[in-house]
Order: sequence, then C-alpha cells, then structure tokens
Amino acid sequence: MLSKELQETLQRAVDDTRERRHEYLLLEHVLLAMLDDEVAIKILKHCGADIPSLRVDIEEFLTDSVEVLPEDAEVGPEQTIAFQRVLQRALMHAQGAERDVVTSGNLLVAMY
Repeated sequence: MLSKELQETLQRAVDDTRERRHEYLLLEHVLLAMLDDEVAIKILKHCGADIPSLRVDIEEFLTDSVEVLPEDAEVGPEQTIAFQRVLQRALMHAQGAERDVVTSGNLLVAMY
C-alpha cells in the first residue's frame, strides 16, 4: 500500500505530465513532484542535495529535452518501464523492511 503522501506525490507527477503535454510519465516528473514532499526533501537534504538547484535542473530537462505532444493528441500519460520498475523496487524495499506502507523514502531508495 502507498502512503497518502506518496499517492499525492504520484498524482502531482501525473498532473504535471499532462499539463506539459508529455506522452510518458518519467522518473524526472516523479522526482520533481517529490520536491514538494516533506519526507523526500528531508532525505534529499541529508544526502547533500541542493533542492532549489535540483528543481531548476529538472524543470530545464523537462522543458528542453522531452517532446511535447501536438494539441490534437490525446494526453495519457503512459508509465515508462523505468517508472514501473522503480515502483516495484520500492514495494519490495518496503516489504523487505517489514513495512506495510510504501513511502517516498522507499521510492527514493529504489530510484538510486
């Protein structure tokens, strides 16, 4: 089961993907959404991340490097295989830690 906070983070990532008119939900969309999640921010800061700089870099990548769908195209988004694998790893990480709930911390561990 996903924590409420992680569900909200993933929904923000999906909403952002749709707003940008991107075809695929990328890990970059998820990481950007995690920058509004207190648990993820705390973990990233403890790992030495510069949150404002990271946000700018991800925004720049999503703007400059990801193709935008035409206006008449239907916006999904579809999950990439990478996203599916990371989510699966996060579930296994939580299970291995004997936790019933998957948090953004589990998702970060699975990403890295």
